[in-house]
Amino acid sequence: MSLAKTLRYLATARKFVADSERELARQRKVVRRIEQNGQDPLQAILILEEIEEMQQVYVDHRDRLEQQVLKLVRPSE
Repeated sequence: MSLAKTLRYLATARKFVADSERELARQRKVVRRIEQNGQDPLQAILILEEIEEMQQVYVDHRDRLEQQVLKLVRPSE
């Protein structure tokens, strides 16, 4: 893959990571609010866990793209 294309993918991956961080923060607030209201937070916690799993996928993909960029910029290393 070309450097330009990899950089475009990397920018998108970084956006996904940032967006997911905001979603994680929002869902954590939902869980806290439900708990504070004395309600069962199970569904909210399950959703939070799914978002956390997806965040890890996004982070791993971003990290692979960053490594690819480094290989394309410094191919001898």
